[in-house]
Amino acid sequence: MAKVHNSKREMILDAAYALFLNKGYLDTKIIDIADAAGIGKGTVYEYFESKDAIFYELFKTKVAAGYDTLSELLNKEIPCEIKIKEYLDIELTNTAKYTFNKNFLVDLMMKSDAFRNPELIESIHKLVSKKFAILYGIIDEGIKKGEFRNVDPMLATVSVMGAINFYISIDCFPVGPADFLPVQKTKDWDSEEFFSLLLHGLKP
Repeated sequence: MAKVHNSKREMILDAAYALFLNKGYLDTKIIDIADAAGIGKGTVYEYFESKDAIFYELFKTKVAAGYDTLSELLNKEIPCEIKIKEYLDIELTNTAKYTFNKNFLVDLMMKSDAFRNPELIESIHKLVSKKFAILYGIIDEGIKKGEFRNVDPMLATVSVMGAINFYISIDCFPVGPADFLPVQKTKDWDSEEFFSLLLHGLKP
């Protein structure tokens, strides 16, 4: 029986994941998830009490899990510059998974009750704290080894993480003159140029 239980639960999560990304969170109904999973609507409620509960579970199993490999960066025997590049690559890879429907995150944050879930807020906080701690560890190591300038590692981490977050957020939101961000990413904005600016700044 346990095997059947897990199978149906995964079917629900897989169906919801695809629908949230491609159709949008608000436009996806429980009945849509049930139909996509090939089960009855009532069966969905046997496993999850609401659509928000499904999203919370997906955040843990899909979004947060995408950062599991970040911790491995601290132990790699490679230059810290390369560690930051791999950190950025992980961020870009994970962000790309959630930008098929550019209204996905906007709908969640601005229009739904999903982000009022205290467990979800705690999970997001833990993920952000984890990412910050790992990036801090890389930068601090680089400073101590003389690979980076002798600057305050905390301030450096805030600066680098802030730049990365803004860079990847351009892909997460619909942008234009009247929208959230006053800039649109062009096809010439490749990650290599961004990474170069991140490490070396504006000076020639």
